[in-house]
Amino acid sequence: MATVKEREIVRGYGSKDRPVIGELWKRDSVGVNTAMEANGDYQPNNRFVDYKRYYDPEFFAQELKHIWSKQWLFVCREEDIPEVGDRVPLQIGTNSYFVVRSEPDAFKAFYNSCLHRGTMLCAKKENAETIRCPYHAWEWNVDGRLKRIPSHWDFPDITRLNGSLPEVRLERWGGFIFINADKDAPPLMEALGPMPEHFREFAPEKRYTKARFRKLIHANWKATQEAFQESYHVYATHPEGVPFSGDSQSQYDIFKTSLGAVGREAVPSAVPSMHADSSANSHSAAMASAYVQQAWHYPDATLPEIDPAGDARAQLGEWLRQAYEKAYGRATQQSDGVMIDSTLYFLYPHFTLWLSESVPFVYQFLPHESDPNYCYFDVRLLMPYAEGQPRPPAAEPIIIGEHDSIVEKAPAYSFLAMIFDQDMSNLPLVQAGLKAADPAAPYSRLGSYQEGIIQAWNEMFDRDVNG
Repeated sequence: MATVKEREIVRGYGSKDRPVIGELWKRDSVGVNTAMEANGDYQPNNRFVDYKRYYDPEFFAQELKHIWSKQWLFVCREEDIPEVGDRVPLQIGTNSYFVVRSEPDAFKAFYNSCLHRGTMLCAKKENAETIRCPYHAWEWNVDGRLKRIPSHWDFPDITRLNGSLPEVRLERWGGFIFINADKDAPPLMEALGPMPEHFREFAPEKRYTKARFRKLIHANWKATQEAFQESYHVYATHPEGVPFSGDSQSQYDIFKTSLGAVGREAVPSAVPSMHADSSANSHSAAMASAYVQQAWHYPDATLPEIDPAGDARAQLGEWLRQAYEKAYGRATQQSDGVMIDSTLYFLYPHFTLWLSESVPFVYQFLPHESDPNYCYFDVRLLMPYAEGQPRPPAAEPIIIGEHDSIVEKAPAYSFLAMIFDQDMSNLPLVQAGLKAADPAAPYSRLGSYQEGIIQAWNEMFDRDVNG
């Protein structure tokens, strides 16, 4: 198979009137921030990916053993379980864990299995003063210490000294709770790479889950995640975004970490795609502002009058900063890029956080319990809240079935629910087509730059599964 040499890779395609996002960032009216200045340190060369990994049960079994049991996994937000005794499960294929708030500002994670006969201890989000098995009422305190065994006389070898629930490592960052079943794995902060610094001003710890849905998808979790790891699909899948979203001018970075990598996809807004016709230049900023307003969170803000002779992105960024201050009672000096662009950070293997005030999403990609041809796509809207007010309660997830529309089931996502439905329409076709490929060449032919994060993630899957 042919390879692409480093010197042959074209890192985005723009023009003088429609620059790549790096050039737009250099002109930012607020100034270049730390994230904008950072560039990835790794370029993969893995364009030909075997399709078997997307549906083969054996590959799925190896993923559970070598990836999902050894990486930092996003479980929930702190505001999901606000009271002592609150707990929530995480199901990863046949692996199962649960996280409980054990003290006002402390959390514990455990294997989701009773020490007696293996009964699952937490099957859904719930609250209780203790952790109690529903089968025989073995009981533990919320910190995992054994409290009571009915007929304890029949189990003399199990005591409070050796009967605690086995813990799973738990670490926190930015209001997010992660677990790792590997006791020897590097700490979470190492796995996060540049993310804590890049998100410092965005402050995810000062936000809350305003809306959330979880959808069952007839596609493998890797294929589903890959649908969001490139903007190359915008031209065909989201044509209404082409006049104001610079898909071909996007930037892709991969930052290597001790456990894997952080990938970044940055897509500029208020600049036409190179696929758009010439008339798009004079309308791109106005269309982008209408899109932002229609999407959701500044419905009462008056659309700005964009001066075509000025810096349209700066005007749109300032309008959004003013709307932000009015909505939340505090000013923000986030850059134009953070206010209007779509910048996604992917943490290997399954977590995505957007550095964007216009599209402040959190993605979680989870394998199905038993079938590699299905997965769950969990999406949160992570919003700020008013200065001086308590954190609002987290929205409960809306469960969306395989054949249900996000537009119909999750109206809080407004215009962007339609975008999600467009993405979802492709995925069952992808899953079916992977198995229908020519047996003599059952592999992808990935772009050398725009699909670089997909290349890198599959390199790491191979590294972990094959040892």
